[in-house]
Amino acid sequence: MTTTADPEHVAALADWDTPALSNALDALRLRPFNGGYTDGSIHRVTAGPGSVMVGRAVTARMVAREPDDDAVPVSRLHRAVSELPGPVVVVIEDRDRPAGAGAFLGEVNGSLLAALGIQGVITNGRVRDADTLRDLPFAVHAAGLCVARSYMRLTDVGTPVTVAGLRVHPGDILHGDEHGVLRIPEEALPAVLAKAELIRTDEQNVVNWSKSPDFSVPELLELRRVRH
Repeated sequence: MTTTADPEHVAALADWDTPALSNALDALRLRPFNGGYTDGSIHRVTAGPGSVMVGRAVTARMVAREPDDDAVPVSRLHRAVSELPGPVVVVIEDRDRPAGAGAFLGEVNGSLLAALGIQGVITNGRVRDADTLRDLPFAVHAAGLCVARSYMRLTDVGTPVTVAGLRVHPGDILHGDEHGVLRIPEEALPAVLAKAELIRTDEQNVVNWSKSPDFSVPELLELRRVRH
């Protein structure tokens, strides 16, 4: 897998929240305004040690609702994580309809992934052993909690996946916080960081003006802000 982004630029994404980076991507016109991020069907279950998750994607797909002998060893996922340089975010698409019949992530799988140093797990499915997950050093984004593993098994590793409306390819740069998860196109760095700084300055100028004695309704109506 070939990556071109400077690791320092990837690490610098952790200084920003997802809305700020989303605004920057919109301004750069590198994606449709309504794509490239998770929808409201999943949320952050645990945050890990920090408020922001950044890393490159290792992908897998799973099912759990019905028994079957067709399964991929979890060791393939562990190998993919161990072979990808830099911080890693594991993205697991639950292929059951509806998703969430059984959990891949719990105490055992969570502890093994923690030993591999991952930054987070994202899934449209559900997770369990919540108390243990809260003590692990990575973030978890999921649809919620469930009781059992059921017939959980991985069906493939290293293929494109779709989780909560977000299409993810192996190696994609992902950024997540309490708002959700955002994909950062490789070609957007470092421009997205520079654009985020410009937008933040502009927005803070407006916010500070709104709180100042200079604020007036006539001037507000003359701003002609199309989006906010």
